[in-house]
Order: sequence, then structure tokens, then C-alpha cells
Amino acid sequence: MTDFVWSPQVGPQLHAITARKVIDELLYGGARGGGKTSLLLGSFAQDLDQGAAWRGILFRRSHPELDEVVKQSLEIYPATGGEWKVGRREWHWPNGAQLSFRHLDNEADVTRYQGHSYSILLWDELANHSSLDAYKAMLGTLRGPAKNKRVVATANPGGRCHGEVKTYFGIDRAPGGYVPFRCKKSGMVRCYIPARVEDNKILLDSDPGYIDRLHAVGDPALVAAWLEGDWDASPGSMFALSRDALLVDPFEIPDSWVVFASLDYGENNPTAGCLLAVDYDDDVWVINSYYASGAGAEHARGISRMVEGCPFTCGKNGVVGRAARQVLAPSDMWTKRAPGEASQARSVADTFTEHGVYLHRANMDRVNGWRNIGNLLHHGRLKFFRGYSEPILDSLLSVQRDQRNMEDVAKGGDDHGADALRYGINHVYKPRKGRTPASSDGGRLIEQIIAEKPGSRYS
Repeated sequence: MTDFVWSPQVGPQLHAITARKVIDELLYGGARGGGKTSLLLGSFAQDLDQGAAWRGILFRRSHPELDEVVKQSLEIYPATGGEWKVGRREWHWPNGAQLSFRHLDNEADVTRYQGHSYSILLWDELANHSSLDAYKAMLGTLRGPAKNKRVVATANPGGRCHGEVKTYFGIDRAPGGYVPFRCKKSGMVRCYIPARVEDNKILLDSDPGYIDRLHAVGDPALVAAWLEGDWDASPGSMFALSRDALLVDPFEIPDSWVVFASLDYGENNPTAGCLLAVDYDDDVWVINSYYASGAGAEHARGISRMVEGCPFTCGKNGVVGRAARQVLAPSDMWTKRAPGEASQARSVADTFTEHGVYLHRANMDRVNGWRNIGNLLHHGRLKFFRGYSEPILDSLLSVQRDQRNMEDVAKGGDDHGADALRYGINHVYKPRKGRTPASSDGGRLIEQIIAEKPGSRYS
């Protein structure tokens, strides 16, 4: 094997390569031009000497997006003795090592890889995928005798699952990166290593005008995201606000405030739920949240825990002080899912009912819903409990404006938490009219809420 022509640049690239023996899931990048793709290709090559035990796969969201990655690999891998199999879109080495290039965007596509074994999973531009479901599902293929088995992913701020990536890799806890943490569920160690344009000396030497062209886009949020890798700057965002300004320290919710829940159910996407409180002045507080993939029964139990396990609505010794008045849900949860007689067919709402969670149909108005959220944000009337509501807030800040309808959010991406919040806000929003709040009426108790008949722990 000839000498390898690629070596990591001093700085984040070198740190990422050095970390391969201790980090199981690595997110690299942030800014455009940070040398992300070359880092992926170089990461695979570090363990070529393991031969047939070293088998990898590199993903982009769509097939055409792989072309640039293939182009870079053709500049690097021939010197390593690798042979490019054009029809199969794979690199093969004489010692048995192998790297495949594939496209994959949703969890359903993962089925074609069931039973496969890989030593390394490479994800280019992870935030551009529709969700992290496919990423998580592929973790089950990371097995075999190879040493240093790992996942290496790259991403820029923005994209369809910006918020999900940000939360998964703990960027809020350590925006500056380099703080590994172990996932309690999987036991795998994750870490985010940021890279800026200034770290890619090769690019700046070959293209001195690159940074100036990034500044020329004009949009400050876009510049901050592309140039600095700022994950709190959301270019094209529907709600371009400071995350820290919206977070507040939790406090006990007074008994007179209205408390209710809303959720956005996903079968192939995550399910998001939020617990909201409305105060005397009609301000809204997001006090707890739920965000997870799974099946109907799992989500029912999760929503139940979100409501009943909220420490800010409980009395002494964890006894619930009062339950949420309603759990609002999209209308498709009442659609019968199973074949057969109508009496035998079941809906997701039926599953929730069996687990003691009684749902009510949400107002799903999109344009007015986003407008209502925007009005609350503009007047400082929507706040989020720190440590309990971040999945909902991150989803809200990541949603992008629909360029064909500027009053609506572009569909797709990590909008699940934002949709759950929208259903809740649609249910209670009303512009403040400057009245003197009563001290005991719990603010504006929406007639629809008060009129609900008792009959469940959420009524």
C-alpha cells in the first residue's frame, strides 16, 4: 500500500482523528468550508490496516448529493491502493476493506441494510436529513470484530433536523464542543467538535475570497451559521430569536392557572408533546415536554409521564396537585389504522384511551397558528422552562419559512415540537385586551376547556 495522501489539518480535524479510540458518536463541523467531507473520508482510512474487518458505509440524503463526496474520494483513495467500483458505488482494497456510498433519508430505507454489519458509519450533512430516525436505526448495524467501531457525522446549522441534531449531540450544553458525554440508554459516548472556515487552511490558501463571499449573502443569521457555525442562528427561520432569552428557571405553577397538554403524533417521525400553563395575563409557559420515537402505547405512556411527572404541578411527596384539563391531538389520530370490520379497526386515539390518556381534537390551523405564536413571542408572552422544554423550543427555532407562502412554515424537518406547540397555542390564544387580571380566575379560562366534561385524569 502506498503512502496515504491525506492527513488531518492541525486543529479540529486532528482532534477528531485522535478521538476515534474514545468517541463512539462524533459530530464534526458547524461552519461551511470546515473540511467536513474530507474528515469523513480520512476517518475511514485511518483503520484500513484492519483489512476485511474494516467495512464502512457513507450516507447522504439523496443519490445526487453523493457526487461531490465521490469526487473527493477519487482524489484521495487511489493512493491507498483502493479500487473504485463505479456500478456499485463502492471502494474495495486488496486486503478486504470496503466502503460503500449510499443515500438514505428515512427510517423505512433502513430495512435494506438489516442483517448488515459495519465497522464505521459515516453521515455527511446529517442535519439535512428529515429526522434522526434512520441514523438511530442504523446504529444496530455497528457490530463485528473490528477495533475502533464508531459513527462520524458532519453537519451545518440549519437544515430539516437542525434541532434534533443539536439536542442529540448536546450542543446546547457545550456550544464550544469538546465535551464528551455518555448516553445513559445506549452507553455510547458522544461528542461535538466544531470546525470553522478559519480551521481549513487548505481551502483559504486555494480560495482567499471564500470568506468574503460568505459575508456577501447579507443575512446576518445566515452568515453566523455558515461562517461561525452558530447553531443558535437559524437562517430562514420563522422565529429568529435568542434561545437564552426564551428560557426561564422553573417555578411552581399556581393552582389557579390553566394547565393543559398538546401533542403531535408521528408514526415514521418522532412524537412531540408539551405541557403548557396559562397565567392570569394570558401568557403561556411551556413547563414540560416529551420527544421520542416509538409506537402508540409507548407514546401514550410518555405523554402520561409528561403530565403526571411534572414537578411544577405536583403537591407534596409528588402527589399531583391537579391534572391537565385537556390533551390536544391532531385529527388523524382518530383514523382507523387496522384492516377489517369498522368495529374491529383501531385508531391511535383508541390506544391512548386504553392507557388512560383521553385525547381531544386540536385546532390545526397553520397560518393563524404560526401568527399566534409569533405574536406571543414578539410581546414576551411565551416562555420555556429551562431543563424541561428544550426539545419544543429547539424545534420551534429550527422551522424554516415556506418561500412559497411566507406566512407558513416549510413542511418537513424537525417541526414536530413546533406543531405540538401550535396546536396548544391555537387552543388558548387571544390578544391581550388590557384588562385588569382577576386574582382567582386563572386568567382567561377558555370556554372550550371549562366546558369539557370530567371523565378522565386529564379532564
